[in-house]
Amino acid sequence: MARADVLAAVALRPTYAALPQGLLESAVEEAESAFRDYAGREAPQEALSVLVDLACIRLSMLGAEGSSSASEGGISRTWDALPQSLRDRMDRYRRPFL
Repeated sequence: MARADVLAAVALRPTYAALPQGLLESAVEEAESAFRDYAGREAPQEALSVLVDLACIRLSMLGAEGSSSASEGGISRTWDALPQSLRDRMDRYRRPFL
């Protein structure tokens, strides 16, 4: 899959559009790595939306590395680096370990 496709799709999201290009590229690299680690192979073209979601999760967790939740000013946030719903979507691409 072309990294440029994932990068363009992430940059279209208003929350991340103004972020520096290098930061977006780093998040996409991490998303590709997370996919490879979980699925045991490179992401096929059909997995574009999965990679975009993984990259967005990485970007939303910036500054909260090592934390699973935080509360500030009455606003509570919870993070899951690889939510079950995303794992379920990635399962179809997973190769069995031999």
